[in-house]
Amino acid sequence: MKQQEKRERIKWIDKLRARLKVMLSLDVSPHKMAMSCALGILAGINPYIGLQTYIAITLASIFKLPLYPILAGVYITNPITIPFIFAFTTNVGMWLLNMDVTVDVDWQNLNLRYLYETGKVLLLPFFIGTHFVGFILSVPTYFITYFIMKRYKRGKAREES
Repeated sequence: MKQQEKRERIKWIDKLRARLKVMLSLDVSPHKMAMSCALGILAGINPYIGLQTYIAITLASIFKLPLYPILAGVYITNPITIPFIFAFTTNVGMWLLNMDVTVDVDWQNLNLRYLYETGKVLLLPFFIGTHFVGFILSVPTYFITYFIMKRYKRGKAREES
């Protein structure tokens, strides 16, 4: 069983490397690549569930950015990560708004009214938190991507000369 897990992990790492090579091989400036990745993160960590891909495609076409990196950033929110990201960003929103909200779920008497009332209280912190965290994470994403692309392009230019 351990050998199979090891093979699966290696396959996953190989897929990740292949995707990174695709991104690095795109013929765009480091600025455009970094902007694309940063806007992908910003679009990915936002409260507009279901619209993130459309937002990313729109941003890519408006700013004439490569689509692949912006979509990679958007898919930071996926069915596995979304509950954790949204719980974290809602807590950040509550902290920013100086709110102290405790949600105690009464599983025996759960109904739509209770969900509506609880959701209403958490909606503003959720919106504020997702936008804030998305912006905060997109800034270092830009600079990290820019640095990596500059270094990669410099190394590639040395190899070719």
